[in-house]
Amino acid sequence: MTDTRPTALVTMATGYLGPALARNLASKGFDLVLQGMPQSNNMVGTEVPFSELVPELEAAGSVVHTVTDVDLSTAEGNKSLVAQAIERFGRLDSACYVTGLIVIGKFLDMTEKQWDTVKRMNLDMVFHGLQAAIPPMVEAGSGQIVVFTSATGARPDPMVSIYGGTRAGANGLVRAVGLEHAADGIQVNAVGTNYMDFPGFLKATGADSSPERRSAIEAQVPMKKLGTMEELAAFTSVLLDGSSRFQTGQFFSFSGGWSS
Repeated sequence: MTDTRPTALVTMATGYLGPALARNLASKGFDLVLQGMPQSNNMVGTEVPFSELVPELEAAGSVVHTVTDVDLSTAEGNKSLVAQAIERFGRLDSACYVTGLIVIGKFLDMTEKQWDTVKRMNLDMVFHGLQAAIPPMVEAGSGQIVVFTSATGARPDPMVSIYGGTRAGANGLVRAVGLEHAADGIQVNAVGTNYMDFPGFLKATGADSSPERRSAIEAQVPMKKLGTMEELAAFTSVLLDGSSRFQTGQFFSFSGGWSS
């Protein structure tokens, strides 16, 4: 089946940025392929189940295909996800990959198991996602991809060594791939966040423990506040909706000025 409407793929669509971005893209006329992530991933936090989200998106005019049974840290899982998008809609115009696992602690306290897990979630997911999404876009001669990394990948910081280090690697990979495929009509960019108002960050920093702790966390941000999912969705959709096609191979920090 070939749909004349543009199609966007969003991973981790039931949590973090996913619901806000899906709503934004639906309002711009996109059909959607939405992948739900396990509750155990602490990037997710509070979930908006597909049973609630999909009817809302369909009411906005989108055709929605949901996927819940793929492992996006593997090549097979990513290929399956893209294949389902092509089979359902006949095209893939845009893809947003929300990746990663937050791990905070002293470097010498990090275990081999933590290191392997962080590499899988912060690097393997990016590698396999890009390798799956780019070929159909090359064939079509156009496409937009945004990979979510972290602002910690642009600013080394104590206590986030393996997290920030793997995020820096992901930022470098995305930027190089974007340049490599610029002549193919594809835009590939990274967005790195920090100080976002969502359960994973609040729990990791203790900002959910008391109003005083939250105020102390907000004081670390030049803008003196945490970012919202709606703000992030608005920023990201410009890189995905085809309205702005003159940037690729870029890393955009969305952190209230923290990593500028």
